[in-house]
Amino acid sequence: MKTALTLGTAGIALFATMAPTAHAAPASSHPRYTEAHIAAMAPEKQEKLLAPLRAIADAADRVGSGSQADIYAGVRIDAPRDTVHVYLTDPSRAAKFIKAMSAVDRRVDTGRITIAKAGHTRQAMHEVRDRLLAQEKAGELPYKIHTVAVAADASSLEVAVDKPDVAAKTSAAARRNPDARGLAPANDVPVAFKQGQRISPAARTWADVRWKDGTPFIAGDVLTDGSQYCSAGLPAVRKSDNKPVMVTAAHCFSNGSKIYTGAGATPAFGKFYDGLNGRLGNYVGTVNGVSTNWDAEQLVGTDNNADVSETTGYKPVTGVAYSHNGDFVCQNGAASFFMKQETICGIKVVNDDITYTLDTGWKVRGVEGTRLPGNRWTVAHGDSGSMVYTANGSARQARGIVSALAGPYETNGGSYMYWTEATDIFNHFGLKLNPKT
Repeated sequence: MKTALTLGTAGIALFATMAPTAHAAPASSHPRYTEAHIAAMAPEKQEKLLAPLRAIADAADRVGSGSQADIYAGVRIDAPRDTVHVYLTDPSRAAKFIKAMSAVDRRVDTGRITIAKAGHTRQAMHEVRDRLLAQEKAGELPYKIHTVAVAADASSLEVAVDKPDVAAKTSAAARRNPDARGLAPANDVPVAFKQGQRISPAARTWADVRWKDGTPFIAGDVLTDGSQYCSAGLPAVRKSDNKPVMVTAAHCFSNGSKIYTGAGATPAFGKFYDGLNGRLGNYVGTVNGVSTNWDAEQLVGTDNNADVSETTGYKPVTGVAYSHNGDFVCQNGAASFFMKQETICGIKVVNDDITYTLDTGWKVRGVEGTRLPGNRWTVAHGDSGSMVYTANGSARQARGIVSALAGPYETNGGSYMYWTEATDIFNHFGLKLNPKT
């Protein structure tokens, strides 16, 4: 299971380079594509390259979250070398683990799996993370936590804080004296502190052409209560009664608020924020159900459809899946669209298990990504709630909703994006994708 938080400090995922065990697949030492090449590909071409690797990563995570949790540390897609690294604390059980993966999904190409040894299980990492966050909540720590990221190989917890020197000294004191206030060692899990920065919600006053959509509403439509502007994310229905529900970010609107599309003149490209007029368009739904852990809320109301609005048209959304380290995703926020960034793809998943602190004070567990090559515009204020997704053949596959962003910043845009996973959101609210066309 995964979690997300509101935009604040961006934590960079820590990947350890490990020697493959005897069970390792023969990864190519001469990659056909670099990460920059893959990031620049159209979503459909990306999907052909990544689909078999995504299937492996999904199967590994399912097995590692279930019957093999006692040895599972993490997974990372290595697209340039056409392999998936699966990290286990006991590589001698690799054959059993891979067999369980094949049982979960017969499509798994075992020849593309590389097994590497890890020092700690994902469970052990989560225990230390949860204890650290509990201490902060209880007011026992002399520093503020921005993010807690689990390395793909579970080699360490990377904790971004406001006072890294104080944090390191506090942790060292706790190791010397278990009665001292601070994080004491547990299961010998290494904890690395670094300077953090504020993570801010990706919401702001703005609008779209998507701006004044009518039913059925789709991902990428502008949403507003007359003052705040966000993006529509996951078109869904309740499993219990098939009632239409549009999912957006929880920090966007308060519970009980009636939400509409934009109205009046559509904002000009490049001057999105200047075009926000506070007018209410078509009724989308009423906020009824908020989850701070997933930074998600339900807009229960009028009809929707599982399509996603892209730069030049619409694509159907036909599935939902988790994101994994090394994968690439897109996001279709309205603000980025109107700021001449259009639909943004080539966003690399740098950590699929990060807990961050939003300006609201919420602790959110989710995924961190950045755009390659370099730290270019990835997400903007106003993209909150928009769908994060990948290509799924000629259709699209939902991954989650935009939650937050962090710098370094370009004009109104951040280079690090945080999102919460669609699977977790649907499970929490009892929803399913609305595929109706």
